[in-house]
Amino acid sequence: MMRRFFLPLLASTVLLCAFAFFSWLSPGSGGKEARAESSDRYDLVILNGRVMDPETGFDGVRNVGIKDGIIRTITRRRITGREVIDAKGLVVAPGFIDTHVHSITMLGAKLLLLDGVTTGLSTEFGVLDVDKFYDERAGKWRQNYGATVGLGMARMLVLDGIAAQDDTAWLRATMEAVKTGSKWSLKIATPEEEKKIFAILKRGLDRGALGIGIPVGYMAAGCTAREVYEAQKLAGSYGRICAVHTRFGSGLPPDEFVLGGHEIIANAMVLRAPLIFQHFHSGDWRLAYEMIVRAQRQGYNIWGEVYPYISFSTQAGADFLDIENLKKNNVIIEKAILDPSTGKFLTEEQFRKIREERPNHLVIVFSRSKEDVPRWIALEGATIGSDAMPVLDADGNVLPEDAPYEKIVAHPRTAGARARALRIAREHGIPLMRVLANLSYWSAKRLGDTGLEAMQKRGRLQEGMIADITIFDPETVTDNADYAAGKNGLPSSGIPYVIVNGVVTVRNGKLVKSARAGQPIRFPVR
Repeated sequence: MMRRFFLPLLASTVLLCAFAFFSWLSPGSGGKEARAESSDRYDLVILNGRVMDPETGFDGVRNVGIKDGIIRTITRRRITGREVIDAKGLVVAPGFIDTHVHSITMLGAKLLLLDGVTTGLSTEFGVLDVDKFYDERAGKWRQNYGATVGLGMARMLVLDGIAAQDDTAWLRATMEAVKTGSKWSLKIATPEEEKKIFAILKRGLDRGALGIGIPVGYMAAGCTAREVYEAQKLAGSYGRICAVHTRFGSGLPPDEFVLGGHEIIANAMVLRAPLIFQHFHSGDWRLAYEMIVRAQRQGYNIWGEVYPYISFSTQAGADFLDIENLKKNNVIIEKAILDPSTGKFLTEEQFRKIREERPNHLVIVFSRSKEDVPRWIALEGATIGSDAMPVLDADGNVLPEDAPYEKIVAHPRTAGARARALRIAREHGIPLMRVLANLSYWSAKRLGDTGLEAMQKRGRLQEGMIADITIFDPETVTDNADYAAGKNGLPSSGIPYVIVNGVVTVRNGKLVKSARAGQPIRFPVR
C-alpha cells in the first residue's frame, strides 16, 4: 500500500525539481536567469529590451530589474517596479566609459551623458590636487568621475610657479607661462626640481588618483626619457596606469609619433606597469596596434584608445604644430587647420599670428584618412576615448550647463564620439557587440585589472553589476555635432535613456535635472 502512494509522490517530486532546475538554467545574461517572482518590485525595470553584454557575449530580449543601484535580475519573466522603461526595439547596453576627457564642466558632462557616457575620466593631463577634484564633485556630479595626477601640472607648478588645477586652468595658465617665459614644457628639471615634481605625483597617488597623466607630447623638449620612465615606474609601483600622449608629432623619421609609443610600451613592459597609449591612431596605427596586441598576449596590461574622427584638436601653440614640422609632413595649412570659433580654415599667416599671440587658442587639425575611421572602430580591444576638450565659448569662457548648444566652440568629438562610432559601425557592418565592448567593457576590464574595484562591476550588463546603462536605438542613433560654427556642440540623438548608478539621468533624450547620481572612481586614500 505504502509503495503505491510513494512511487507517484517520488515521480512528482523529481519532475518538480527538474522543472525548477531547468527554469533556473534557462538563458539569461551569461546563460543564467535569476529566480525572480512576478511579485518582486524593483526601483526601476527595463522591459522588452535587447540586452547585450560584451563580456559574456549574451544578446537577447529580456527584462531588467534594478534595485539599490544594482542589476538584480535579467529575466524573461514579468517583473514590476516603481519606474518602468519600455525598451522594445532598443539596445540595453553597459553605460559607455570614456577614459579620456579633459576638464569636463557641467555642460561638457551633459553632452557626454546625452551621448551615452556614464563614466568620464580625466587621464591625459589629469589634475594637480586630487582631493580637490573629488571634493568639488561629491554629491553634485551627474556621471561617475575620476582623474589621474598630472605630470604636466606638477611641472608647471614647480618650474613656473603656476598652480593650474585642471585643463581649463591649464589652458589659461599656458598663455601666462608663454608671456613670462615658459619653463614647464621646455626646461629639463634639476634633481632638486624633479624631487619636488615627484613628491606631487606621489601625494596624488596616495590620495587615490587613478594613476599618472603624462602629456609628454606637449613637453617633449623638457621632459627627458628618464623622467617619463620614472613616472611610469612610480605609477607602476602602485599598480596603477599611466595615460600618455606620446612624444613627437611627425609622421616621418626621425621623430615619428609611433616612436613615442615605443618609448612608453618598452617602459611598461620592463616595469610590468599598466599603460594607456592614448589616441594611438594619430601615427602609424597599424604598427602601434600590433605592438599593443603582442604585449597583451604576453600578459601585459597595456591598451590603446582611438576616436572616430579624421581630425584632432589642441592648442595652436602646441610644440608639434610647429609650422616647419607641418610643412615637412606635407600639411597644407589652408586645408588642414580650422578655427572652430569661425568654422573656417586658417591661412598660414593667420595661423602663425595665433601661435604667437594666442597660443592657447583651440584649433582643429585634419590629419588622417576618412577610410581609416571604420577600421579603428573595428579594432578589437581598442577603447573609444573621445579626448573631449573643455566646453568653452568663442572667447574662451566656461559655459554653464543650460547654455545654448550653438554657443559651444569645440571639436565635435566632445558631443558625438559615441553615437558617431555606433553610426559608422551600422553603416560599415561592424559587429555591434565589438563596438559596445570598445565603448564600455574593455576600459572597465583593463582598469579593473589594476585593482580598481569601482570598475570591476561596471562595463557589463549582468546580474550583480552596477546599473550604469545606456539604452539606444541601433537603427537611428547618430551624432549631430560637426565642424560648422554653431554646430560643434549639438547633442547626439537616438539615445533616449541613460542610467547612472540606477538613477535615470537622461529620459526621452533630455537631461533629468534632479539626477546627480555620479560616484567617484578612485583608489582608497592612503
